[in-house]
Formats: sequence, structure tokens, C-alpha cells
Amino acid sequence: MSDLNVRKYFENMPYGKDAKASEIHGRANKKYIDNYVSSLVEKYDVLYGSGKKAEANVVFSMIRDIARQLDNLKALKEEFAVAYGGGVGGKNMFSNYTDLSWDRAFFSEMGGMIRIDEEYKLKCIVVLPNGEEVIKDIQDITQNWVIKGNEEMEFMKMQQKLVEEGQTAAKHPSFDIDFAVDNLLVNNDAWKIFVSDKIGGIYFLQEFVRENNQALLNGDIPDTMMHPDSFNPSSDNRLHTFYSERLRTSFDPNYQSIRQGNKSNSTVSGRTKISNEELPKLEDLKAEMQNQQ
Repeated sequence: MSDLNVRKYFENMPYGKDAKASEIHGRANKKYIDNYVSSLVEKYDVLYGSGKKAEANVVFSMIRDIARQLDNLKALKEEFAVAYGGGVGGKNMFSNYTDLSWDRAFFSEMGGMIRIDEEYKLKCIVVLPNGEEVIKDIQDITQNWVIKGNEEMEFMKMQQKLVEEGQTAAKHPSFDIDFAVDNLLVNNDAWKIFVSDKIGGIYFLQEFVRENNQALLNGDIPDTMMHPDSFNPSSDNRLHTFYSERLRTSFDPNYQSIRQGNKSNSTVSGRTKISNEELPKLEDLKAEMQNQQ
């Protein structure tokens, strides 16, 4: 399911806020739901008419529960549309970390199928291009969603602050860079965004591949160490190293990491010497921050 087709769908989606929860997933799903609920209504009428009120109330509860599930699924579709950039000129807020193959197909009526199981629970089904049938309960749909917030803005604020401090005679940054980066990566699992998305105009994975190209060609870095999950800061420090070094370089353009063989006095918190020649331009940083607002 191409991004262009999905965007066109949400730009021209014929459903409004008054649309029924049973009709916003396409005609085929609406027909199935209507027929299923109609059969339950008929069963309710028979039971109630024959005086079996307790049994009729059980069926009524089933109908009401299906309606509640459909309302929840409708709310998820609306949430997906907003986060995906629904409407003309909308901005996709999903992180590249999130695999949206299933979601794009289901929520755009291009392959999504709804069924009700023997326990009267909605099952949301998509057959992926490789033929795999993926079935999700409603509560499972969002569990892998990663939506971008103000993570990039927070990083760039720190970067701008360090650039400003670096243009003074300050010997040390005014905050602990390692502590700040740790918090930034860990809060709300933001490391998933920092490993997958463009932060301040730079993709971490692209830079990592460029810097480690020879090791990758030699097979020194296994494929398992290139999966985004392998960069989880709870067990790996590559993300921390990359972003903390970007901040240190903002404060001191002469900073070189120990990993690169530098044994000078450009230590964890200090600078090598005062130099403004290679400092990032403040106006560029401010312009980038304004673009994120």
C-alpha cells in the first residue's frame, strides 16, 4: 500500500463525524456487520417475545458490546488519520520506526476485513502482499505505534544552547550532556525516534552506516546489530555516543571522540580551545527549530 494512495484516501474520505461506526471501513465490512447484528436483533426479538427475558438481555448485551467495539475502532481510525497527516497538506507524525504496512491497508479500505468471533469480539484482518494473514484485536492495533512529539525540538534546544555557550569563553557546558541525552532517549522510548528519524537534518542510521562502512563490508557488524531494536539504550550505547558527541561538538567544534583516537584535553565536559571557525550558525539552528513548530 503506497503512501500516495493512502494520503489520497484520507484527503477524499467520504465519511464525516456523523458517519456510523459500522460504515467507515468500507461497504463489504458494513454489509457483514449489519447482517451479523441483524441476526442478533432477530434472536433478541424471538427470545423476548417468548418471555425469555434473561436470555434476551444476554443477546442485548452482545449487541451493545459489538457497538462499543465499533466505536473504539472508529476512534482509532480517526486517530490514525490525524497522525498520518489526514487532509490536504497534513504532516505524517508516525516515526519511521513504526511498520505501518498493516495499518495503511486496514484503515484505507484497501484490504482490511472485519469479522466477529465466537466470543463476539471484533477481529481486524489484513492479508499482506506476501500472502501472510495478520489478525489483530482492537486493543493490539496501537501497541507498536510510535508517534513523534517534541523530541527533536528538545535536542535542538540543547544544541542551540551549547552553540551559544561555545561562542563565549565558557570552559564547560552549563548542563551534564550525558545525563541530558540519557533522559532524552529513555523518556517515552524516544530512542525509537532517534534511531529511525531525521533529527536536526541528520539520520542516525545513515551516519552509522557511513562511519562503519568498512566494518559492515567485512562482516564485522552482524545484521542483528543493524536492526533498530538493537540500538535500545537499555543494552547498547551507540545512540548515546552519537547524540552526545553531536552536542559536545556544538559546544566545541574541535572536540574529537575517544573512539576516534583523540587523547587530547577535550574531555567529557571541557573544550580543547576557544574557536568559532567551525561552529554551526545560530540562525540555521533557529530556522530548523521554527520549522518543527
